[in-house]
Amino acid sequence: MSTRMALAVVLPAAALLLAQTSALDQIGQLRSPKEEAALATTLLQESRAPAAAVARVWQGTDPGARAKARAVLNDMEEAALDPLLKANGALPADDQVWRMTMVVETLGELRHAAAAMLDRQLTNRKPAPLPASAALEEHEPPRRVCDEAYMLMSRLTAADPESPGFVLQMRQFLRLSEARRDVEIQRARRSASWRALTR
Repeated sequence: MSTRMALAVVLPAAALLLAQTSALDQIGQLRSPKEEAALATTLLQESRAPAAAVARVWQGTDPGARAKARAVLNDMEEAALDPLLKANGALPADDQVWRMTMVVETLGELRHAAAAMLDRQLTNRKPAPLPASAALEEHEPPRRVCDEAYMLMSRLTAADPESPGFVLQMRQFLRLSEARRDVEIQRARRSASWRALTR
């Protein structure tokens, strides 16, 4: 391997290690929720900056640079979502169609990935901590990881997860015995809509 090729392999790994060390140092110095929120905001802005810079080129006036920037954004997958959602101005029709398609397809891929993660937890019967809001309510039944996964699975597929009907349905699920909850989880897991989402 040439020196140039070796450096091309080593430098990204070194940069990643440096970033991890820097994040670890910064996290170790946090002393309050306010500092945690400030660091999160800074890191979020830094993580979005490269895609935002590419999106500015894509929205520019140089046709060759715009085409290359669009190809780069296309390969950035979910990292490109924020600038694509925020893009404004008079984009040509082909860019508008590409942007809409890119956003919807990327969100679809993220939904599939989220469903696969939840599906793996639907058999995890370990105890789960009660959410802070639930801990204040009387007679809140103990929850398992699979119960939380089921409720999130239901939220992912619900037409309106904020509706009173959905909230009531989740409360009723938690009031079931563990055996009945297991039956409900397996029924939902076998549904055609869930199988389609986890394929």
